[in-house]
Amino acid sequence: MDPLEPYYVIVSHGYRMILTVFNAYCYVLWVKPAMAVQRRLWWIGAVYVTVMSILRWMPWYIPNILAYGLGALAAFFVMCLLDRTDFGQKVFLAVTFFCMRWQMGNIVGDALSWFYRVWTSWLISLKGHTYLDSFYKATAESHTFWFGVYAVDCIMGFLLNAMLLYGAIRLMRRAYGSGQERLNRKELLFLLVPSVMGVFAYGVEEFYRAAYEAETDKSIYDLKGQSLLMILYCLACYLTILVVVYVFRKWKQEQQADKERRVFHAQMKDVQRHVEEVERLYSDQRRFRHDIDNHLMTLEEMYGRGEYEAAGRYAESMRAKMQEISPDMGSGHPVTDAVLAVRKREMEEWGISFTCDFHYPRKGGLNAFDLSIILNNALSNAVEASRQEERREITLRSCLVKNMFIVETANVFSGSLHVDRLSGLPLTTKTEEGHGYGLSSIRHVAKNYYGDAEIGVEERQGIRHCVLRVMLQMR
Repeated sequence: MDPLEPYYVIVSHGYRMILTVFNAYCYVLWVKPAMAVQRRLWWIGAVYVTVMSILRWMPWYIPNILAYGLGALAAFFVMCLLDRTDFGQKVFLAVTFFCMRWQMGNIVGDALSWFYRVWTSWLISLKGHTYLDSFYKATAESHTFWFGVYAVDCIMGFLLNAMLLYGAIRLMRRAYGSGQERLNRKELLFLLVPSVMGVFAYGVEEFYRAAYEAETDKSIYDLKGQSLLMILYCLACYLTILVVVYVFRKWKQEQQADKERRVFHAQMKDVQRHVEEVERLYSDQRRFRHDIDNHLMTLEEMYGRGEYEAAGRYAESMRAKMQEISPDMGSGHPVTDAVLAVRKREMEEWGISFTCDFHYPRKGGLNAFDLSIILNNALSNAVEASRQEERREITLRSCLVKNMFIVETANVFSGSLHVDRLSGLPLTTKTEEGHGYGLSSIRHVAKNYYGDAEIGVEERQGIRHCVLRVMLQMR
């Protein structure tokens, strides 16, 4: 019996515990950027270490794939408890880490076993050597020497595993980005395919290895030795996951760029529509001013003949025409007047009551066309929401609080408002072309003035309203 057997046990348990703690650290490092809640993330690693420690000290045998799978699953549940959004992404993170841990661990195990075989083969070859036989006898028969070899082997195993797993996590993190976007089912399936195939290969390897060892009571490595093919397969599997994640990230970036182009195009169309409305109003006013002399001569003629009732009706029609070409919005700027006039006519068509208390700030450096984008998109969303309500009311007001100009729209709202915790904007299930860009356009404009936009549901006079506030910093 080896007198150093207890020390082997101590080193073995210490090595496995340190490796488990480091794996837990890599798990937290992998999922951290994608978690909306950044507090108490150490719970994920703590639960992973606890579950793996319990499974290691159980009196009955548990296959490696099941043990590590239970550890990753327990950490997944902790992620879901800490952040109860976007469960699909958490599934991807958990499965991918489980696959990466197996790949790196398998590479390290095969590499160390190969190194150990080379080392022992070289040492055995010294037996009977003319000059090195004494070295063989001094080492091969020394319990201390082989214990030292085992300790060095554990240290090398930990360092190599730490280097490979940490490097794999960093590369994957860089390819995947922040991971703040939600994953739909198709995207989740696309990302999971290479990881699931890697896990499946892990299960197949474990099954046949366990079956062979149960039947022969020998290790399959005693028969075939270490296979470079398995190391190459693990590397290829990891590179496949990395490439898929990288392609997915580029695809998402192109989607974002395309969305920004659509937002810009929609803003330009809004500006063009506003300019056309202003030009129409000015054209009508010029035409009306050109005809004013004829209208006055007609009124004088009617009054001269004593046709007072007809003259009154004629004057009333002139007043209505003047009101039509010069809407009584009084916002303080022709561009915002045009926007409000267009939206007011739309509200009248849908039977929506509109209360407006918006005033364009004369000072502060706010661009009229930027404000027109905010007003147009905010009122457009309010009109769309109000069309679904029995009580149709929209209120628009503006106020100045110190150096912050606040634009607020409120509409009666009886539905449920589901807000994305990451962006702060409502979630939408609509997929029509161009839909969902309004609030993004508003926030984009607000950011240019070091401001922001917020939306929520408030109760006013016993009635629920959806309230959108846009804050712009004035110079």
